[in-house]
Amino acid sequence: MNPNDIIQIGPLAMALDRLVAVGLILAFLAGMDWVVRRFRVPSWQPPGLALLAGLVGARAAYVWVHKESFALDPVVALQAWLGGWAWSAGVVTAALALVVILRKPRPIAAGLGLLAALSAVWWAFAEGQAPRSPMLLPSSLRIDTAQGGSITAGDLRGRPVVLNLWASWCPPCRREMPMLIDAASRERRAALLLVNQGEASERVSTFLQGQGLSARHVALDQTGNLGVIAGSPALPTTLFVAADGTIRQTHVGEISRVQLDIAIRALVQPDGPLR
Repeated sequence: MNPNDIIQIGPLAMALDRLVAVGLILAFLAGMDWVVRRFRVPSWQPPGLALLAGLVGARAAYVWVHKESFALDPVVALQAWLGGWAWSAGVVTAALALVVILRKPRPIAAGLGLLAALSAVWWAFAEGQAPRSPMLLPSSLRIDTAQGGSITAGDLRGRPVVLNLWASWCPPCRREMPMLIDAASRERRAALLLVNQGEASERVSTFLQGQGLSARHVALDQTGNLGVIAGSPALPTTLFVAADGTIRQTHVGEISRVQLDIAIRALVQPDGPLR
């Protein structure tokens, strides 16, 4: 996800792709309502079931493709609101469901035509959101460690790095921190650093001590330069940086252990399954 693809209203931020997906779902329901009335489809043949089938199919296919990551925390497979869908599988499942539900040729043709049109809109949107040229972190960018030292982005070159931007006042940041700190101590494929944005070291230390969290993998960016350079409009934001210092993926919002693993796999194995 590109940080510019975030819609922010005050303190609230929403990914543009999710907003578009919701709009297309509503358009499908409205269009199918017209199909039902136009072709007098019996009420016991609700086309909304096709939408449900499509969503289940899209989620199930995504979980299957990333089954090794979901094995880390299987419950996350049910937390679909966190994201993760194989949309092509969802469209195929919804199309099959429409054929079974509508039964007659004319409503089937109308329903499939609507589904195809909305799928084309999504495809065009997704193509427009294709990854741009990776952003290179300036090697001179300096951040302080919670232990009192300092490092630069140049020091991080040579291996993949995950940078989580957070603040103590941010509720989703607080929720994900225990998992991220635990992952940082276990992860061997990439370094993981939790970079506080804009807070004094005393405040960060007090927060970590109060939560019983280790400061070993915590850093301080009191000027917020990292967030500005990355174009991050909201917290938490997680940056996945390749060994050459380029930002390959940005996750805006709370991240699960499964999503973290999927992104790290894509970072160290660029030719792996599509996200």
